[in-house]
Amino acid sequence: MKKFNNAFVNQDKDFNCFGCSPDNPIGLKMEFYTEDNKFWAEWTPSKNYDGWKSVVHGGIQSCLADETGEWYIFTKYGRSAVTSELYLKYLKPLSSVLGKIKIEATEISFKRNIAEISLKIIDNNNQVCTEASGKFFVFSEAVSKERFNFPDKEDFF
Repeated sequence: MKKFNNAFVNQDKDFNCFGCSPDNPIGLKMEFYTEDNKFWAEWTPSKNYDGWKSVVHGGIQSCLADETGEWYIFTKYGRSAVTSELYLKYLKPLSSVLGKIKIEATEISFKRNIAEISLKIIDNNNQVCTEASGKFFVFSEAVSKERFNFPDKEDFF
């Protein structure tokens, strides 16, 4: 198992992403991993992110799926991307008190500049709580670097 480096931290002194910045005091501080061509994020919820009592808010789950899809693209292609569509299906409540969860990402397709990613949010009991699919507009490597000061792909490893 390999944990990805957060290459944005050293790239931009003002980096404060709600999803992945380790320094954002109210952020999710997500971490990303790979092994055997699998990609996932891990996150430990708390009651600070509740909707209903002890259930992670649906908007937070959307952010978890969105951020994981983006990071899949960042680390696989070394390019910046923005979300153009994100669909979620909430299958069962995601507990905020049972410990670490996993968000898995699988590429469905990458045509021209659109990547389609399938995502699953899995609870501490290995139950799929939320399924999602997203389409992401992927910028060229040149635009990623020029417009977004995007780090080199190798900086994530």
